[in-house]
Amino acid sequence: MLKKRLLNVSFVFLIGVLLAGLVACGGGGGGGESTTTNDIAPAITSHPQDISVIEGQTATFSVTATGTAPLSYQWKKNGANVGTNSSNYTTDATTTADTGAKFSVVVTNPAGHADSNKATLTVNASSAGAIIVNHTSTNLSLVPSASISAAKNTLKIAYGHTSHGSQIVTGMNALAAANATYSFNNGGTNGALDLREDEPFAGAYDLGNPDRTSWATATRNYLNAHPEVNVIMWSWCGQVSDASASDITTYLNLMSGLENDYPGVKFVYMTGHLDGSGTSGNLNQRNKQIRAYCQANNKILFDFADIESYDPSGATNFMVLNADDGCNYSGGNWASQWIAAHPTDPLTTLAASCGDCAHSEKLNCILKGRAAWWLWARLAGWNGQ
Repeated sequence: MLKKRLLNVSFVFLIGVLLAGLVACGGGGGGGESTTTNDIAPAITSHPQDISVIEGQTATFSVTATGTAPLSYQWKKNGANVGTNSSNYTTDATTTADTGAKFSVVVTNPAGHADSNKATLTVNASSAGAIIVNHTSTNLSLVPSASISAAKNTLKIAYGHTSHGSQIVTGMNALAAANATYSFNNGGTNGALDLREDEPFAGAYDLGNPDRTSWATATRNYLNAHPEVNVIMWSWCGQVSDASASDITTYLNLMSGLENDYPGVKFVYMTGHLDGSGTSGNLNQRNKQIRAYCQANNKILFDFADIESYDPSGATNFMVLNADDGCNYSGGNWASQWIAAHPTDPLTTLAASCGDCAHSEKLNCILKGRAAWWLWARLAGWNGQ
């Protein structure tokens, strides 16, 4: 009897050990990575967006996700793994063969994963007649000094703007103060660029003031009185935000009419400044209308909105994150964040010396001033390469 009881006890003990080991190994739970009860699986709050570029440019896709850290990222191009473990992915220099490619990302942590929507890349063929100046056009070290000199020697520019458009001039002033190579004035004296921007036009102030058409008449009057001028540029000051598709078509048609009547003059198109309405907002739709027209018809575009959608790294499209003209977005202020992270960068020093940047941060003005000189060099014959 005693022996039988000892066997029963041993059997029960053995079963307990086996069950304890099974539980410790995760048995009965389906296997997989261990998690804690507080782990939260990833959730994507901002998906990658469709991007359109000119061949030779890169494209940067971004995702924003929540969930228990650390989050890992696996980007995919047409289903194949690409990129590094980052919330942003930048392509190599694009070709027209890349058009239609689908980019997505899988965000993972120990609690699970989330698959993003697919974003489509469109690559437009470059043309000798199309000049698109955007956030990729702010590195002046790439611009040959001979092209800067050519701009100062050959261009005579009239620029109509109000406060938002003054950001370009403010940035150019800071550049000129730091380096006389980038000097400019009304008339182009002493070897400077000839830029007439202090209300040169009578009867209009910007592309929407006093209305959406007076600027065209003012341009004609000015060119008739100043036949030496060979570049005309006008900016918006908020009027794209509430513009209809028909309003933008009117703008494009008026520009085309001027080009036909003054074939010796280069006319610079412009997008409207950001207003925080993001991808689905009317502003972005109307800016896309302007971009599509310029790309399809080989026009000259200063993409004001795109320039203020990116910090100098070019890694994140802050427009997608509801950025506004003051560089504020859903995660803070991209300009102040970049400067705080790069206290010794020459751009930070330059921004500190910049004058008041209307409606915005000084870094934004600096980037637009640099992009303006990129534009002047292109108009003077540089091919942008």
